[in-house]
Amino acid sequence: MAQSGGSGVFRILDVPMHSRAMAWSGYLVTQPFGDVLQSVNNPALLNETHQKKFALSAGSILPTVMSANAVGAWKGKHLMWSGFAQYIDYGTMDAFDAGGNPQGTISANETQLGLGASYLLKPRFRVGAQVGMVYSILGPYVSNGVFMNLGCNYVKRDSVLSWGVLLKNIGAQIISYRDAGREPLPLNLQAAVSISPKHMPLRFHITAHSLQKWDLTYDQYLDNGGQIDLNGQPIVPEEAGFGAKLMRHMAVGTELALGQNLSMLIGYSHQRRMEMTTSERRGTSGFGWGMKFRMAKIDITYGSASYFPGQNSNQFSLVLDPSRFSKKRAIAHTISRGTPEI
Repeated sequence: MAQSGGSGVFRILDVPMHSRAMAWSGYLVTQPFGDVLQSVNNPALLNETHQKKFALSAGSILPTVMSANAVGAWKGKHLMWSGFAQYIDYGTMDAFDAGGNPQGTISANETQLGLGASYLLKPRFRVGAQVGMVYSILGPYVSNGVFMNLGCNYVKRDSVLSWGVLLKNIGAQIISYRDAGREPLPLNLQAAVSISPKHMPLRFHITAHSLQKWDLTYDQYLDNGGQIDLNGQPIVPEEAGFGAKLMRHMAVGTELALGQNLSMLIGYSHQRRMEMTTSERRGTSGFGWGMKFRMAKIDITYGSASYFPGQNSNQFSLVLDPSRFSKKRAIAHTISRGTPEI
């Protein structure tokens, strides 16, 4: 119970699959338009513009820890459907027994597979759900589980405002790791709003995460580390106040359009900065940034997030739209899109 990051199993479920989400501190709950890869963050973001689109992303979470993701979407009679997969390779490491004797090397990896669907409940209001399974191999320890995500998303007619709610990681661990009891999945309730001021090439995203738990602080951060005052008396640590606890739930992101085919992404997570920085060197922990390029056939997005000084997560995402491989279909697709996405 040292911190919220250790309160659930299968942490792969919280690793962002989209470079845009990584640049925005891992959260992407609402968005007026966007590519098909965003639907893995909230199933309600899946819509008709994602028909027959396919996306890939890959990157490094930390040095030697690699991830690869894929998602595709298709339209049914009443629902929009998507399938997605995520794989994280933690690499190989030396193994030792309890006495410290070498036992060769072991590998560790985790995989999740899922199916999502969304339904247009009312004009501009969409609901969605995802179900999936997760499989974890940590050396000789193996575990699996099932999960479900539920979300909704509303987009105002002029796309200036949108909001969304997501209940993430509902489920259970089916087979626990050897010699260990079952653990809960990292449940996370999130709510977000996206605002794009008229006549400005900007879009702002504000996300409130971990709403199922108010206090996200932990003793390690509040500890004074044995400091003493000028009179030689130990300094009594102060408990985090209302404002400090509130800010730990907040993550913000900004997108700046630099033209029709280029945009910049900047994000910040206060909880990540408070948990990952040290008093000696704060650096850019908690901040993220990225860029999106729109090309003739594909869209490329790069995202980077700083966890602690000198260590960043980096990810590239590619979105393929078959309609843009045909000149006639591309023209029709462009006309039908209406208000352009930032």
